[in-house]
Amino acid sequence: MTALLAPKSIALVGVSDRADSYGHALDRMVTQGGYAGRIMRVNPRLAAQSDGRVAATLADLPERPEHVVLSLATARVEAAVDEALTAGVRALTIFSECPDAFMRQRIGDRVRAAGAALCGPNSMGVHNIALGLRVTPFPVPLDLKPGGVGLIAQSGSILGALMNNDRRLRFSQAVSTGSETVTTAADYLRWMVDRPETRTVGLFLETVRDPEGFIAAMEAAAVRDIPVVILKIGRSALGARMAISHTGALVGDDDVFRALVRRLGGHMAGSLDEMAAMLAMFAQGRRATAPGIASIHDSGGERELMADMAEDHGLSYAALSCETKAAIQLGLEPGKSAENPLDAWGTGQGAQGTYTRAVTAMMADESVGTGLYVLNWRGNYYLHEMHACALQDAFRQTDKPLAAVSNFSRSDDAALAERFADLGIPLISGMQNALAAVRALHDHGPVARFRAPEPPHPRATHWRSALCGRDWIGEAEGYALFSDYGIACPAHGLAGSRDDAQAIARKIGGAVVLKTAQPGLSHKSDCDGVKPGLATAQAVADAYDDLTARFHGQILVADMVAPGVEWSLGAINDPDFGPAVRIAPGGQFVDLLDEHVLLMVPFTAAEAATAITRLRAARVLSGYRGGARLAAEALADAAAALSRLAWDLRDTMAEVEINPVIVGRQTATAVDAVIRTRVS
Repeated sequence: MTALLAPKSIALVGVSDRADSYGHALDRMVTQGGYAGRIMRVNPRLAAQSDGRVAATLADLPERPEHVVLSLATARVEAAVDEALTAGVRALTIFSECPDAFMRQRIGDRVRAAGAALCGPNSMGVHNIALGLRVTPFPVPLDLKPGGVGLIAQSGSILGALMNNDRRLRFSQAVSTGSETVTTAADYLRWMVDRPETRTVGLFLETVRDPEGFIAAMEAAAVRDIPVVILKIGRSALGARMAISHTGALVGDDDVFRALVRRLGGHMAGSLDEMAAMLAMFAQGRRATAPGIASIHDSGGERELMADMAEDHGLSYAALSCETKAAIQLGLEPGKSAENPLDAWGTGQGAQGTYTRAVTAMMADESVGTGLYVLNWRGNYYLHEMHACALQDAFRQTDKPLAAVSNFSRSDDAALAERFADLGIPLISGMQNALAAVRALHDHGPVARFRAPEPPHPRATHWRSALCGRDWIGEAEGYALFSDYGIACPAHGLAGSRDDAQAIARKIGGAVVLKTAQPGLSHKSDCDGVKPGLATAQAVADAYDDLTARFHGQILVADMVAPGVEWSLGAINDPDFGPAVRIAPGGQFVDLLDEHVLLMVPFTAAEAATAITRLRAARVLSGYRGGARLAAEALADAAAALSRLAWDLRDTMAEVEINPVIVGRQTATAVDAVIRTRVS
């Protein structure tokens, strides 16, 4: 990877003297970028008349290059790869698309066998701004200043958009990964995480080609406290994979990926602008020390707009101490009040001192984690030059995150943004982008090791064997599985006759529910296969007769669990990233309410409890509107138990759903079991 991204020497195969060619543009970019390593050139047509400047073949070069760049027509690429690998080259870049999949496979097999790295095919190049290295035939500004932002893009156009159009992001390295035939986004991320200059990394992803490598790279980033910001495109539903449960139908690939990134300590952006804003905020290198934010403005209306938008992003304004308010008030003009957010503009008299003192006092308050200096920033405006001085003075007096924000995303702030970037101050265009970045900053923190080692459950081997190769698992067997893992289930039994049903009901005592146990029938209530609230022997007999007349197989007789609030727990097994558990309102609301949390497994009951509190529906568990306080802890325990089950049986289980889980005052009881194995 170092030979690819930070080589000591590089050979350009296919350089050209034609001004409008890729080979000519490549030579110019590599030569003029400030790269101090040795640059060698190969072109048989130019070799004879180049006075030794250009070699006819790689074998004619005076030394073996570390990195070979192929700027060639597709038909010539494969032979050139063979020549480079024969020469012992450790890294290659291929710009050609190489649309033939078999050709890409042949190239990949040879490069892997040689233990080399490969950027591409179909790459738009590699930039190591810290070294002045520009391996690309596409013009990018050569005077970009190096910084701490790594960029990995599976779209060359996205890389070009970020590097060509603004100077507020300071890149260390930027890579267009191309087809990732050998070297994947995970490899680039792992390399960047280990670089001393890296403060944050952005990834634009279409797909993750190496899931295990991606997880390992994200874990390494978390250990080094390097925030990773991801913008991922392409969403497809796991429901298309023959899901039999609501969980399987409602949870998509994108949901699992987001849960994974959250579990690994990464941050998802919703747009390219949000991604750039998050990277700018993280590149400052400062961390929020408290949950509250503070902002200063020159407009009351825009101050109120930002307060509304902050609430939408789940951000709270810090309650300033009396001492902080007093310090701010001393500098304000009569009639202005020390508040947060603060509109400090009056007549403009002594405004620079007013704003400097106010921001400095806000940032010194223990309840403030991040500060925002919010205007419609624009260059060549004397008042904003004054504000720039105030911001710079305050920035020097704090070690907390402090950023400039333009209310309007199209403000003419590019020149100021570049100046601020020289000082380490991000200027973010657009309130929405800024608040998304602050939200990510405040969410960032240490994460526990993903999939911490834990011995499997003592019954895990039994259940892997029992379920292997099965195409149907009945509810009674599902209850046995759940019970082994500590998930509460109702007393129950399977009846093959009316007398059996009545005997089981007598043994249970009280009201019971009868359900068809017909093989292959997952959603029994949808076809009137459930008869609840049966309190007499005759009612049991009548229900048994009705069910056996319409369905095949045995009848499940189970305790009628006392009423409570219905929730649902479900596990799906993603083919790339493994199992995840969905926690959501249950019963009919699993379809009607688009609200859930998804957690990668395994997780603890404490992690489940924290996740549940993020749901609006969690209020019904805590005595909503005078109702009884319910056993939220038992629901969290059941979710954690399901997570361990899903992890232990990940090679066997495709999906599991418990809907509903009835949460009462002291218990959370599973009253259904839908299970699909991986071989179905």
